[in-house]
Amino acid sequence: MNTETYSYDGIFRKLPAALDKSGNAFAGVERKVEQQRKNNDKMLLVKTKSKNVAINKDDIMYVESNRRKKEIHMTSGVIEIYSTMDALNCLLGEGFYQCHRGYIVNMAHVLEYTCDSIKISSGEVVYMSKEKYNGFETSYTLYLGGYN
Repeated sequence: MNTETYSYDGIFRKLPAALDKSGNAFAGVERKVEQQRKNNDKMLLVKTKSKNVAINKDDIMYVESNRRKKEIHMTSGVIEIYSTMDALNCLLGEGFYQCHRGYIVNMAHVLEYTCDSIKISSGEVVYMSKEKYNGFETSYTLYLGGYN
């Protein structure tokens, strides 16, 4: 009985040739690696005053600047860190928009907006600068999937 190498979960095993699925072996490994990469892209490691915390970007509603501290307002509470808004904006990436020098919002948590404010899913309102309004409107429309 011939055997072939096959991997379903990244561990290679010997299976009978009749069950040869080696053509799909690498596809399965690639899917797992891609899924792990997507999960890692959703996580953000931040350092608070006393500990390091891994947070899911989906749980972030908005970030508020309070002098040197940045308050990350999440669905489960607030985390205070020391960082710059530019650094956080780069780390957060797609799906977030700096609508004011003191605020970065998660597009997934935007309920409504006007030319000077954004209402977040928690009911809180954050400021939007007049200079950022057109950019926000374009980014939010693209985030929602195009123009109506």
